[in-house]
Amino acid sequence: MHVLIVGCGVIGVSTAWYLARGGATVTVVERREGPSLETSFANGSMLTPSLSAPWNSPGVWLTVLKYLGREEAALLVRLAAFPALLAWSYRFLRNSRPDRHEVSFRKNLKLCNYSIDIMAEIRSETAIEYEAALAGVMEVCRDEAAMRRGREHSATLATHRVPVEELSAEAVVEMEPALEAIRHDLAGGFFYPADEVGDAYKFSCRLRAQAERHGAAFRFGESVERLLTHGGRLRGVRLRGGEEIESDQIVVAAGSYTPGLVRPLGVRVPVCPAKGYSLTAPMPEGLPVLGHAVLDDRYKAGVVPLGDRRIRVGGTVEFTGFNLELSSRRVANLRRLLAGVLPRHAERISVDEMRPWCGLRPASPDGVPILGASGVEGLSLATGHGHLGWSMAAGTGKALAQQLLGGRRDFPLAGYELSRFG
Repeated sequence: MHVLIVGCGVIGVSTAWYLARGGATVTVVERREGPSLETSFANGSMLTPSLSAPWNSPGVWLTVLKYLGREEAALLVRLAAFPALLAWSYRFLRNSRPDRHEVSFRKNLKLCNYSIDIMAEIRSETAIEYEAALAGVMEVCRDEAAMRRGREHSATLATHRVPVEELSAEAVVEMEPALEAIRHDLAGGFFYPADEVGDAYKFSCRLRAQAERHGAAFRFGESVERLLTHGGRLRGVRLRGGEEIESDQIVVAAGSYTPGLVRPLGVRVPVCPAKGYSLTAPMPEGLPVLGHAVLDDRYKAGVVPLGDRRIRVGGTVEFTGFNLELSSRRVANLRRLLAGVLPRHAERISVDEMRPWCGLRPASPDGVPILGASGVEGLSLATGHGHLGWSMAAGTGKALAQQLLGGRRDFPLAGYELSRFG
């Protein structure tokens, strides 16, 4: 069986690896010059079952209205993006009802937990190095109101058997000495031992090499012009230069660009781009090395160590269409976050050393990825992961591969398919 994958981000690479390992002939087509050069390139770097809740929490519309157009908002909707977002926004808000949000949370948590297990499987089998850190993720709270929110979140996670440890301010600094400078600004925090950290770009590059050893072919710098059908069934793709590639199955894992590729087939995928930002900087010498990823409730973003030589600051979401321009004010927000969490480190890092980046995360209106059957024979989808793409990538890849290869299915995709939107 020949499977063609459109898109070579972390999800496309993971799918290619498991398909090739399972004996399929695999071709991956990617418009960029290498793997994971878009959404996965400099993402938040955390794999977080603890953050499985979709963005559209109950009452989210009040937050959107409160911060509409404000650059400091954790969730920013640009006025210019509203017309294109109308239908999607209606579904987004409809799925913020407590009962629907709970269902989506359960689905995300199930896939995140499965994916964490599959990441361990990949590490064991391939020994690839991607600056993985399995020490857990810490959240710090600046006041008692934040602690109350954290306790409510912890109680929810506990009902799903996600381990959480509440920490006093003293325990936060004892666990993470790099936070000593903000000790007196802390009310406490929470520790999520099941969460992980890793460089998604390095992971993608190295897993791609493993997939090639199993026979997968990667065609970089090639754009898919259209998907080809015959007799109501998908038969292949036509590239921008006119070349046609036939295949038995096609997986479209093109992130926010997936809807445009499949729309000519009558497939409507309700995914819109949600811009995320990050800053990557060198870890200053002579100061404590950050040992854990640190989420800050005040800034709704996090500071992540990548090995002992780099720090990445990431977070926030901005609905602004396919605009990939770096907003200087949004980047400044991340610099303020770094200074607020690691003030001594921030003083030692010049602005020139901070590398800003942004990428478009594919967001579905219920916050759950869209996986598997598309309604067109021979076409599978892998998109809509939002802020959880890295967290869910390995599990998505294996689950899709098993569905296409037939036989054993460790993680059935019922409930994640496009058909749930009617």
